[in-house]
Amino acid sequence: MKKKKLILILIIVAVFSFSLIWLKSGRSDTLYKKTSSYKATPTKYEENILWPKNKEEKNTAGEASGVAVNSKGDIYYLHRANSTYGGKQLISENTVVVIDGKTKKVKETWGKNQFQSPHGLEIDNQDNVWITDITQNKVYKFSSQGELLSSYGSNYPFYMEWALRIRNEFPNFPTGMNKYTFARPTDVTVCNDGSFIVSDGYRNHRIVKFDKNGKFLWERNSLGNGPEQFNLPHGISQDKEGNIYVADRNNARLEVLDQNGNYLTSWNQPSLGRPFGVEVGENGKIYVVDGGNSLYPKHGKGSNQVIVLSKNGEILERFGKWGNKNGELKVPHDIAVDKKGNIYVAELGNKRLQEFHIE
Repeated sequence: MKKKKLILILIIVAVFSFSLIWLKSGRSDTLYKKTSSYKATPTKYEENILWPKNKEEKNTAGEASGVAVNSKGDIYYLHRANSTYGGKQLISENTVVVIDGKTKKVKETWGKNQFQSPHGLEIDNQDNVWITDITQNKVYKFSSQGELLSSYGSNYPFYMEWALRIRNEFPNFPTGMNKYTFARPTDVTVCNDGSFIVSDGYRNHRIVKFDKNGKFLWERNSLGNGPEQFNLPHGISQDKEGNIYVADRNNARLEVLDQNGNYLTSWNQPSLGRPFGVEVGENGKIYVVDGGNSLYPKHGKGSNQVIVLSKNGEILERFGKWGNKNGELKVPHDIAVDKKGNIYVAELGNKRLQEFHIE
């Protein structure tokens, strides 16, 4: 009898051990590159701080999160005001700043009592404004004046937050999450037909596409550093052919997929640093902000720079370094470019919007 009990105990221990190993498997470590000084390309830009400019604006300025340009050339800038990353309360101040593309003066502000931790910003071909919120786990669609038009993302059941925390340590832990549930979505890009692709990145490791009515179409959902895998997809954009560019932050690379989510290539050269945000310009060039390593403990600042690449991944321009003077950067978080090639950078660390204007 004792022998049977011993065998049963050994079986239970073995099953538990194998289950623990399986739940723990699939982890993907953050990639760190050796950072060294680099020679910036000759600059053709004039640096300007667009916002905040005066004392009142500086008192309300929060962590810079997103930036985009509409068809008229107006610049939309997203910040967290009196909140921070992962804030739990509704932000009582306006979080969206609209700047006239010609005069570079503030036209309007909006967004108060709407967000808890706004993150990604996109403007579609109808000039609708799309914003992700990583605390509410939603993707919102607004008119250009800030009227809420639609929201996407299933509400969490009571257990989901704890299930996700467990999954952070045990990647294979089942959460019961459906395909319409986001887990801290970082960014969104909108196709010409109204369909949209979300980088669902902090607690998920996927990009997911929906049609214009919000119906699920496809996803690429695998943690890792191989083809069609991600480790914190943080920024997303697409070109005129529908190819998708993902700033795969913890993998320190850009991954390129076709319009159906199939792997094309990835760029991870050391000089690319750690991509936080990506934007494809009207000229077909790919604009990237390298946010460095300062958000990662004990790994230094890394490089903080703006990089312009060809469609083949060749670096055409690169400039910027750590600092708070004009032309310097502290954790550049997102990037936008207008039709003329002027570049706009949202700086998380400096809590500001900086313009690199073509002279």
